[in-house]
Formats: sequence, structure tokens, C-alpha cells
Amino acid sequence: MTRRLIPRALLLVALTAACSSDSSPTSPTGSRTSRGAVISGRVTDASGRAAATDLSTTMATSRLTVTVVGTDISTVVDGDGEFTLTRVPPGDVQLRFAGSGVSATVLLAGVSATDRITVTISLNGNNARLESERRQRDDDDEDDDEEDEDDDDNELEGSVSNLSGTCPALTFTVRATTVRTNGVTRFTDGPCSRIANGVRLEVEGRRQPDGSILATEVEFDD
Repeated sequence: MTRRLIPRALLLVALTAACSSDSSPTSPTGSRTSRGAVISGRVTDASGRAAATDLSTTMATSRLTVTVVGTDISTVVDGDGEFTLTRVPPGDVQLRFAGSGVSATVLLAGVSATDRITVTISLNGNNARLESERRQRDDDDEDDDEEDEDDDDNELEGSVSNLSGTCPALTFTVRATTVRTNGVTRFTDGPCSRIANGVRLEVEGRRQPDGSILATEVEFDD
């Protein structure tokens, strides 16, 4: 009799442990991760003026919010037009801005869990434009000084040559360096269509693995 009860007791203990293991909760898709990206930014109006000047009424009366689409991550844009989102999951991140007279989204592609991203967003009703974006990874802190020294390598000044493409997606050469522009590039002192071979430009952007520069800002050097 005793020999029969022992296996049954052991079986009961094993089943209890298995049930306890299977019932443990899992994190839902799109929720905050224990470690994720930090996205902070500043909201301006379409002309680039501070949100505190032109969106203050919206913020005061309807609490302009910014949300990571597909998650529960959201925050209120403050009276100075600034916001911070933490523990953002990696991937292509879409930010939705919502408030009185405002309903717009902007995409940040290829976000890493260790990214710290600083952006400037211009809002105009249902339209949002990514004016500037800067990324830094937490594991790159030790290289901050080296990155500062390399900033000059990401700035060019000279005449355009080998121009190809259609605005805003252009490819051209400045001082033997390939430069690419896209929908995020900001053109100052003139439209994108003004770029032509022989035109002098000042280019600022991010150095790419192939040595080219993805321009964040292009200024005409008159």
C-alpha cells in the first residue's frame, strides 16, 4: 500500500509545479520593456517657433499628448513644448501627437533599446514634420569625447557635383564625399530644388558606414 502512494504523491507534486510554471504572467506585446529607448523632444509650430508661443493654448486647454503607437507609453507635452518618453520598445517607432486641433504622427525608424534620441517636431494640424533627430546609445557614453572630436567630420562645405535624384531624395558629392538627402533633411536659405552642380553648400549630417553623409541640414552658401 505504501509503495503505491509514493508514486502518486510524487506525481501530484510534479503536476502542481507544472501548473505554477505555466500560469506565470508574460509581458503583453507593445508594453514597456525593462530597458528601452529614451525619446525626448521639443515641439514647435510650422515656422519653427517654440511651442510655448504658438501651441500654448492647445497645451493649456487640451493637454497635448504624445504616444508611442501600439503601446501604453504616453506623456503630456509641457508648456515649453518639451516631452520625454522612457522604456520605448525597439523597432520602428511611430509617435502620435493629439490635442485640440492636432492629430498627427511621425516615424522614427530602427530604434534600438539602448538609444537615447532627441528630436524636434513641427506640428501643423494633422501634419507633423521631423525637423531634427540625434541618436546616442547608452553604451557609447565612454566615446562621447571622441564623438565630439568627430563632429567636424560630419560637416562639409563646398560645391556640388555629380548631382542625381529628385527632391527631396538627392545624391551628390561635396569635397569628394557622397551626400544624401531625404524627407527629414532641412533646407535653409532656399528650397531643395535650388541645389545644382556648382552650387556651394554647407552640409551637416550623420556619417554612414559606407563613409557617406546622410544630411540633416543643408544650407546654401551665398
